[in-house]
Amino acid sequence: MAELAVHLGQRLGLGPATLRSLAEGAYLHDVGKVRIPDHVLNKPGPLTEEERAWIEQHPVVGSDIVGRAPSLRDALAVIRQHHERFDGSGYPDGLAGEQISQAARIVAVVDVWDALTSDRAYGPAWPPDRALRHLQAGRGTHFDPRCLDAFLALMAERGHHQGPGPGDPAETSAAAEACHDQPRAALAATPPQSGRP
Repeated sequence: MAELAVHLGQRLGLGPATLRSLAEGAYLHDVGKVRIPDHVLNKPGPLTEEERAWIEQHPVVGSDIVGRAPSLRDALAVIRQHHERFDGSGYPDGLAGEQISQAARIVAVVDVWDALTSDRAYGPAWPPDRALRHLQAGRGTHFDPRCLDAFLALMAERGHHQGPGPGDPAETSAAAEACHDQPRAALAATPPQSGRP
């Protein structure tokens, strides 16, 4: 994930120092999950309000942990902000647009791609065309359009293209949080609508 974030950062013109902190932040973005019990992280169904509150604190916990290492201070924005959304509906601080660091906006895209296209304990990987379609559905709401467009271009260069039909923003949002409260297997079992598998 860190490698992919750096490739995307290069495409967006980031300099060496910023790319280094981007890589560090991407590598450590979920370190705050060490304080979340495994039964919550791997829960196969919806979370309770209390469990959701634990999950939504992992960026804060992670930035507190990593903040103890002065050499990693430039990675803190990525760790704290990677679940913020471009439209302001994310967590933990409800930041929007360019209030979110560019590095965190990059990692937000890569993080969802990684979650969707990797086999996890709670569900199998999605094929790249389906994942890209749903990433596209979050353009301008979940994701910074500039970061997402650069990511789609990078994926096209690697032979991955968005599948046919529109993505569903609601499904994209659920999929983005799949590791926290809704297994991908359940999403995959949702009856298809017109234009989607």
